[in-house]
Amino acid sequence: MKRKVKVKVTKEIEDEIEQAIKQLGLSPKLEGAVLYTLKLPGKRLRPRFVMASARDFNVDEDIAIKVACATEMMHAGSLIHDDLPAIDNDDYRRGQPSNHVAFGEDIAIMAGDLLFSVADYMCTKSKSNDVIKAFTQTLIELVDGETRDIIMSKKGYKPSEAEILQMYRGKTGALFAFSFSFGPLMAGIDPSSYREAGYEFGTYFQIRDDILDVTATFEQIGKTPKKDLKENKATIVKIMGVTQAQKFAEDIRDGILSKVKKGFLYDEIEKMLLDKK
Repeated sequence: MKRKVKVKVTKEIEDEIEQAIKQLGLSPKLEGAVLYTLKLPGKRLRPRFVMASARDFNVDEDIAIKVACATEMMHAGSLIHDDLPAIDNDDYRRGQPSNHVAFGEDIAIMAGDLLFSVADYMCTKSKSNDVIKAFTQTLIELVDGETRDIIMSKKGYKPSEAEILQMYRGKTGALFAFSFSFGPLMAGIDPSSYREAGYEFGTYFQIRDDILDVTATFEQIGKTPKKDLKENKATIVKIMGVTQAQKFAEDIRDGILSKVKKGFLYDEIEKMLLDKK
C-alpha cells in the first residue's frame, strides 16, 4: 500500500543512508570516511525538497525516501571532492575538518567516488526511467559545473558573467533542479518549470554563499572565509561587488516561486528563501 509522504523525515532519511552504507561491506576506514561527511550537521535541503515535491504529486514515501537519500549522497560526494587540495583546498566544512584532513586525500577521493556510485544505485529504486535518466544527467551537469569552476579559476582567465552563471547552474543548480522536479517526473508531468526554478534557486543559493565568503566569519559559515579571493575563484561577487551581487541575487530570488505551484514544495522553498535573506 502506498504510504503518504511526510515532508519532515530527516531522521528516516539519515537512518536509511547509514543502513545503505553499512550493508556495503566496506573497509572500516572507507566506511568511516563516507559516513563522516554524510553525518556533518546541515539543513538537508535537497532531501527536503525531494520529499516536498513527492508529497505534492502523491509519490510513494518509500520511493521518495530512497531518492532523497540519493540526492544527499551525491551532494556529500561533491563536497568531499570540492574541498580537496587540487580543487578548493579547504580544510573545513560545516565547522569540522574536511574529509581529506580527517582521513587523508587518497581515502577522501575514494569516499567521494563511492558516494556518487551508491547515489546512482539508490535512485534506481524509483523504478522510473525518467527519474533515473534525470539523475544521471544531474551528475554530468554537476561535474561539468565543477570543472568549469576549476578552469575559470586559473591565473589569467577572465570569465564573463554568462560563463559564471552557467557554472553556477551546473555545480549548484543541477541537484536542486532534480530535487524540485522529482514529483512531476514520477507523475509523468512536464517538469520544465520546476527544473528551471531549481536552477534559479541554486544560482541564488550560490551567489548568497559567495557573498558570505566575503562578509562572514568562520563561526558563521563553518569554513575558511575569504577563500574565494585567495584561490582566485570566479564569482559574481568578484565581477559586480557585494552590493550589486546582492541586488542581482534578489532579482533571481523574486522569480523562483512563480515557477512552482502552491503546495508543500512551494512552502519549503519559500521558507528557505526567507532564511537566506
